[in-house]
Amino acid sequence: MSGLAEALGVLRYSLRCKAARNGAIAASITAILCLSVALAWWGPAKREQTRLLRDIGIKRAAMTEAVRADQVASAQRKALKAVAQLEKKLEMRAGQADLIQGVARHTAKRNVRVVSQSFDEGRTQSGEASLYLDIGLVGNYESLRLLLDDLAALPMWVEVVEARIERADESGAQVRAQLRLLTYRRAKGQP
Repeated sequence: MSGLAEALGVLRYSLRCKAARNGAIAASITAILCLSVALAWWGPAKREQTRLLRDIGIKRAAMTEAVRADQVASAQRKALKAVAQLEKKLEMRAGQADLIQGVARHTAKRNVRVVSQSFDEGRTQSGEASLYLDIGLVGNYESLRLLLDDLAALPMWVEVVEARIERADESGAQVRAQLRLLTYRRAKGQP
């Protein structure tokens, strides 16, 4: 407490001088003016900052919504295109020869050798007969994987019902695949 008492004593002593009193009054008035100007500036500046942040949030939300709407529209266009392609594939009813030619074309392109094939016709429902192709293939794994991707490029709907892949030799460079493919064709006597 003695430090505070000493400081107050020094202040009282200093205020005896007229110039020190005038300086203290001027400093107090200046401090009050600075504080009022700061408070007068702070309120509108804070409101302006809040308004700007709200506007930025609104514009950001609108931009995000526009990007999302664009992505949804793009996905919808892709889906409509894919549906049209799928409908076209489903309308095309392939026969046994069409399926063999399509698969043979893609196996030759991918350097995959056909070692066996057999056909099985499923039950007829609603004028459509299912046609199964059991095909044995030998090639490297990458070629067989690409061949499976190529089946989607066939003009008719082809579904891989079952696939078994195993090594064809000890080195593992060649693999043997046994695929069961399914497509549909019009039943005999149907237009």
